[in-house]
Amino acid sequence: MPPPGWYPDPESAWTWRWWDGSRWSELRAPQTLPPERNPYSFSAWFEQSVEASKRVIVRVGLVVLAIWGVSAVLVGVFAFSVFNSGKGRELRRLIQFDRIVDGSATNVRLTDAEWERAVDLLGDIARAAVPWIVVLFVVLIVASTWATALAARVADRVGSGTVEDVSRPDDSADAIRRVPAVAGALLAFSLIGLGVMALTLLPLFVAVAADAGGGAIAVTGIFGFAAALVSGSLVFVRLSLAMVLASLGGWGLGLRRSWQLTEGHFWGVVGRLLVAVSIASAASFPLSVVNSIGFSLGFTTWMVSLLVVQTIGNVVTTVVTVPAQVVLVRHLTERQGRGPLAS
Repeated sequence: MPPPGWYPDPESAWTWRWWDGSRWSELRAPQTLPPERNPYSFSAWFEQSVEASKRVIVRVGLVVLAIWGVSAVLVGVFAFSVFNSGKGRELRRLIQFDRIVDGSATNVRLTDAEWERAVDLLGDIARAAVPWIVVLFVVLIVASTWATALAARVADRVGSGTVEDVSRPDDSADAIRRVPAVAGALLAFSLIGLGVMALTLLPLFVAVAADAGGGAIAVTGIFGFAAALVSGSLVFVRLSLAMVLASLGGWGLGLRRSWQLTEGHFWGVVGRLLVAVSIASAASFPLSVVNSIGFSLGFTTWMVSLLVVQTIGNVVTTVVTVPAQVVLVRHLTERQGRGPLAS
């Protein structure tokens, strides 16, 4: 006789039944097969994204911090130079900026002459600062794209066992060579988004220019803003992976490839991107307390704390969202043409 144990029930399919060694008992249990996990499910994407983020932090976290830190120092030097110049100090005294920062100002009111002087000072400062603003803009673009390319290239090797095969200096050098492509993707993405928004709002501009009347302008504005929101969201999601693709290389600016990969996966991509951005925002939120404390301690302390908080926030965003997008690109590439992403 068979030894005691669970065996297939001869009276019921997909059921285990206990054999006590001499006869069948009335103990039964359903036969269940271990579920086969979808390798492209949300949980698989999340776990792989967390692992990729950890490896990026360990591997190049300090490099990313240095990139954003140097950028913050340059911005800080520029801001202090502007606001501590002769006209900058006059503007701060006129609008009582320092007193507003430390909380000692109450009911600040400017006369018409003071408003005119403040506007004149602001215009003079802006005109004098234009060349430096352009330089800082270029620096921030380079920092953003360099950090993105660096994190993407490291995250792309996670899971293949080749993360350690490339040295950190080589990773940084390869990433800096991708900066023109990533910056081009960012610029093209921005221009396309602005173009779509302008086209959808064009009827509103025409109605305002033609003085079509309040009712017509209101209706045109409602439908125009709704169309701009829908079309803008569509374009943003469909092209959202362009910078990561440009970082990895082989796809030019990555715009066409991003559009191809997200075809049929719109809501899956939306959900994953929202989760990544939400995690980065939640991780950066406690830093706002530091900024609030700095705000209450005076202008200089506030500026320093603001730059520190912004730097750390940029680092967190880079090491969280970029690896998540790299994993998403991998899943979409492997699953292309096989149906929508699994939840």
